[in-house]
Formats: sequence, structure tokens, C-alpha cells
Amino acid sequence: MIQQIFEPCELSALPEKGIEAQKIHALYNAYGAKYDFCRFYRQGNSYISVLDGSFVLCLDSTADLEELADFLQMQGFSDIFCSEAAGKVLSNQLGRGFVVVNLMKFSGGSVCAEFDNEPSLSDVYKIISDGFDIAFEPWYLDMSHRVRHGISKCCVLDGKAALVVQHDNNGEALLSQVATLKAHRGEGLAKKLVTSVAVSLAPSAVYVVCEDALVGFYEKCGFEAIRKKCIIR
Repeated sequence: MIQQIFEPCELSALPEKGIEAQKIHALYNAYGAKYDFCRFYRQGNSYISVLDGSFVLCLDSTADLEELADFLQMQGFSDIFCSEAAGKVLSNQLGRGFVVVNLMKFSGGSVCAEFDNEPSLSDVYKIISDGFDIAFEPWYLDMSHRVRHGISKCCVLDGKAALVVQHDNNGEALLSQVATLKAHRGEGLAKKLVTSVAVSLAPSAVYVVCEDALVGFYEKCGFEAIRKKCIIR
């Protein structure tokens, strides 16, 4: 049975480690359970979060995937992030496609450049939107909320490359939205920024999630692939 979560104590069985669990912890710490567009659910010891139609599933071995598929179908979703095994089963039940992505962990690097970790969000957006198709208003509203609550931070190198630290929680950090202005690609700025930010986050373990095409880039930044995850769309 899937039940909606309203109190932090109801997250007591959510693991402290793991990319799915950390995404849910970070989202709850940022928004709590008071908004209709951001909700949390529990099925036994499996947990679900949703923000504007984007779901994260942290499932244990007893998860009822058939019930979960019915629930997701009823709720409606834009995308679902989960383990590779659960994703393949759920995508079939939902009749939707999926992409297998790589969870990579930082294993060390020596490049260290100074970067701005308190930049203007508008300046960050100008860089990130040069590499990603992201609408300004929802990105700005979400990111400003996360930054204000100390969940996320943005980092910029020389006003030309940017990334987002989505969370640094319980000793695990996640980098995302790495981008360089088109006019400055090929100059090694993204590599410098990624490596420098990863080094600065020690002693936290630092992760990225990427598709196969970017594995080589992150390996050059000092990351190694450790397991597969799944995104259903």
C-alpha cells in the first residue's frame, strides 16, 4: 500500500546513503511536505518523491512493482529515476521508454582552480542554458529555493563554465548541469571546474550521473563508473 508522507519521522527507514535516497533527502530538506507540487510517498520500506512530475524511486527488495506502476500511471509523470533493474521492469509495465545511465564516483584529481561558489543565479543560467534546454523561470525558482535552504549551490569558473552541486548530504555530493559557453568549449574549463569542485567537497564522496557519451569526459575529470541507473521517460 502506498501512503503519502507528511512528517519527517515517516522517512525514518529511508537509507542515509545511496543516490536515490540522497535525492529524496535533499528534496525533503529543501521543500518539506507542504507543497502540492512536491510530494513524498512510502510503500513499506520503499520511498518515492515527486517534484513537478519528476519522480525518484528508492526501492528495497520487497517493493511491489506492479502496484507502483499503477500508482505512477495514475499520478502521471515526466520522468522517473531509479535502479536499472526496477527501471527495466517498470518501463515495460508502463509502456514507456528508458535510458540506462552511469553513476560515476570521483576517485581523485590534482587540478585545482579558483571558482566562484556564490555567483548570481542569472549568470549561472546564462551559461547552463547554453548547453541545456532549460526554461528560466522553473529553474530559477527551484534553484533559488534550494540555495536559500542550503541544499544546493552553483559554481562558476571565469564566467565561462558552470555547474550545480545538487546536494552535499550525509557525506555524499552530486554534481549536475555542467556546461561551458559555446564560444569557450575546448579550452578545458569544464574539466577544471568539475575537478576543482569535486576536490573542494572532500571528505564527501562526489558523484555524477551521465549517459554513455559523457563517460570519457568524466573519467578525465577523475571519476569512475560504479553502477548503472535508469531514467524512464
